[in-house]
Amino acid sequence: MPSANGHTLTIGDITVVGASDGRVAFDPRMLFPKTPLSVWEKYHDRFPEYFKGDSFFNNLGSFLIRSGEESVLCDTGFGPHGNMLGSPAPGLLLDDLKAKGASLEEVDSVFLTHLHGDHVGWNLGEDEEAAVGWKPTFPNARYMVHEADWAWFTQPEQLEASRRASAERTYLPLEDLGVLHLMDGETELAPGVTAFPTPGHTPGHMSVLIASNNERAMIIGDIAGSPMQLTETDWFYLPDWDQAMGRDARYRILDMAEQDDMVVMGSHLSPPGWGVIVRWEGKRYWQGL
Repeated sequence: MPSANGHTLTIGDITVVGASDGRVAFDPRMLFPKTPLSVWEKYHDRFPEYFKGDSFFNNLGSFLIRSGEESVLCDTGFGPHGNMLGSPAPGLLLDDLKAKGASLEEVDSVFLTHLHGDHVGWNLGEDEEAAVGWKPTFPNARYMVHEADWAWFTQPEQLEASRRASAERTYLPLEDLGVLHLMDGETELAPGVTAFPTPGHTPGHMSVLIASNNERAMIIGDIAGSPMQLTETDWFYLPDWDQAMGRDARYRILDMAEQDDMVVMGSHLSPPGWGVIVRWEGKRYWQGL
């Protein structure tokens, strides 16, 4: 069984550092508009770190995976600009990585589970001398995203839906900078670290299987946007691009993780973002490690 120690998870010979861009509070009805506030009360005692009054207190997590000679950063948070669901951007990821002994230069690959704004925010930094006005925050990294997400989030209709300003400072310049790498299916990111498509939340959403020495863990991206969704798998989740496909992906991935006793990791699960699936009174729950 993988072992956790503070902000570090060990999976065989692979280590994962749990990092965070901070946390934001918002009304859960913004993401679950069909679910009344009263329904969440039964989870207040199980996940006290997730609730702030009647609000979700959501983690904006990232994972730095070190395998062999390779370092892979999974997602880059919301970044330092703007507001997320009405909350100011905390913008803590780079400081948090530094505090946990990671450098920007060590990252060989930035893997983006998908292109929603709270997963791409620190991709780039301003560079007044560059032709596109931006430079990669992680200077030695290739930036990896599924081609279906790139196609969807670069079409004019998506960019004009109040997304253009964010896109122009987070992911659109990656192509001109020559650091964009598009994937079309299962892809090895590092030894024992494999990305695979799990569409539904977005057209090209991807998850990650980490396997070493008969130990396994899975990064689920936004398959679940909160720990409660591992229990309430069927509930309508507004950010899902395709509701039926998103629900099917949740069932498929969580069933796989439970059957194989995997650690389940996600950007919006309680910090540092990893835990296991447990059963209680016939229901599935996520329990942090």
